Amino acid sequence: MREDPTSGEELRLGNRPTWDSKSGSGDVPPQAGNDRQVPGVYQISLHRIDPATGQPIQTPHVEQTATTLPSGSLTSPPEVLQPRSIPIPVVSKPVRPQAPSTSSVHTRRTDPILQSVGMLATMAVMLLAARFVVPHIVEEIRYGWHRGELRAEYEAGTDGLRNVSLESLSDAYEMVTAAVGPSVVHIDVQRRLPMTQLDMDASIANRLLPSSDQGSGVVVDSDGYMVTNRHVISEGEDITVTLSDGRRLPAVVVGTDSLTDLAVLKVDASGLIPILWGDSDRCRVGSPVWAVGSPFGLDRTVTFGILSGKHRKVRASTEWQDFMQSDVAVNPGNSGGPLVDARGTLIGINTAIVGDTYQGVSFSVPSNVARKVYERIKTNGRVDRGWLGVSLGKVSDDLLVGNDPRMRGAAVQYLPDDKAPAARAGIQVGDIIIEVDQTPVRETSHLMQMIGQSGPGEKIELRIWRDGKMMNVPIVLDARPDSLNLR
Repeated sequence: MREDPTSGEELRLGNRPTWDSKSGSGDVPPQAGNDRQVPGVYQISLHRIDPATGQPIQTPHVEQTATTLPSGSLTSPPEVLQPRSIPIPVVSKPVRPQAPSTSSVHTRRTDPILQSVGMLATMAVMLLAARFVVPHIVEEIRYGWHRGELRAEYEAGTDGLRNVSLESLSDAYEMVTAAVGPSVVHIDVQRRLPMTQLDMDASIANRLLPSSDQGSGVVVDSDGYMVTNRHVISEGEDITVTLSDGRRLPAVVVGTDSLTDLAVLKVDASGLIPILWGDSDRCRVGSPVWAVGSPFGLDRTVTFGILSGKHRKVRASTEWQDFMQSDVAVNPGNSGGPLVDARGTLIGINTAIVGDTYQGVSFSVPSNVARKVYERIKTNGRVDRGWLGVSLGKVSDDLLVGNDPRMRGAAVQYLPDDKAPAARAGIQVGDIIIEVDQTPVRETSHLMQMIGQSGPGEKIELRIWRDGKMMNVPIVLDARPDSLNLR
C-alpha cells in the first residue's frame, strides 16, 4: 500500500489472480508446458483520506491492467479476476504504563523475607526429624544387611548339606589323615631336675635326676626344620624326634620365642615331607578342623572338631598371643602338633587347653603368626620385633570413634621415651590409634601384635584420632629392646 502524493489517496493492490480447479472458475487456469505470455488482471483500490478525521473514505475504484506472468505458470485462458480486499492492520496508540501502587510494592518487598523464613523453618523441621529418624533408619538398614547375610549363609549351608553323605565325610577324614600324617613328629625331651631333702638324704640333696616329657611337632621344611611349642622343649638337655617312618633322630634348637610360645627345631635327615602352610585368617568359625599329635605318648593320634572361635585370650597368655579356639580333643602330649583344615593345610599349632585335661576347649597359635616367627628364627636365630615406644590403654565407650564397638582402637596413655619412634613422629598423649596400614585396630593387644609382626626399620602408617580430627602419621619402627621381651 502506498499513498498518492498529489491526491492524498492511498493505493491498495489486490490479490494475485487465482484459479479454482473444482469449479473451473477463477483468474487463469494453469497450463503445463505453455511458454506464451498471458495477461492477468489486478485490482487497485483508491481511498480518499478525510482531512477532518484522518480516516480513509471508502471509494474503491477498480482498474484492470495487463501484466505478463512467468512462462509455464498458466495452462488455460485468463478470466476476469474478482476484486478482493486486503485488511489494513490497525495500529493502536501506545499506552503509558501506570506506576504500581504502594500496597503492591510493599507486598513484593516482604515476599523474599517470608520465603526465607519458610525455608529456614522447613530446614529446621527436616534437621530435627533427621536427628531422630536417620539413626533409626541406619540401624535398621545395618541389621537388615546382617540379617540378609545370615539368610544367605543359611540357604547356602542348607543346600550344601543336601549333597553331603556320610561316605564322603569318611573319605575326607581319611584323606586329611593321609596328607598330614607323614609331617607329624613325636618329641621326647630329657630334663634334669633338682630334688628336695624330702625326697633324698641330705648328703645327696642337690643331686640332679633325669625327667622325661613328651610333645608333638610338625615338619615345615624338607631341610629338617620343625615347629613346636617352646614349653615342650624348654630347659631340655636331650631332645629326640621320632619321624613318621620310625626313625629316631637328635634335634637341635634353632631358636625360641617366649612371647608366642613357639620354637624351631632342626634334624639332619633326608626324605622329609613338609606340611603345607594354610591361611588362618581365611578360616571361618564353624569349619571342620583336625588335630594330630601324641597325647599321653600315643603318637599319630587324630581327633576331629570344628573351629569354635578366633582372637581368644586365655588367663596365662601374653599380649602377643592371639589364639584360635576349637573343640578338638587336645590332651597333654598334643602340644606343638598341627591343627589342619579340610584341605590338609596347617592353620594352627596346638598350644593350650582349659584345665589339666581336655574339657572341650582347646587353643592354638594361628598359622600366620607361627609362619612369621618361624621365618625370623630360621633367618636370624631370634625374633626381632618392631617397637613403637608408647604406653597403651583401653578406649572407653565415651571415647569410642565410629559405630563399631568391636573396633575400639588403642589410646596413648604416655610416652616413656622421647627418642622412641612414636615421639619422633609426633604422637601425643590422648591420641587414639585407629588403624595400622589401613587395618582397623580391635584393641591394645591387637595393636601390639601388628607392631610386633613388623620388623625393625619398617615404615608403617598410623591413622589416629586427635581433637575430633583424623590424621595419618608415618612412622619408622625401631627394634624392641631385649629387656621388654622378658615380660
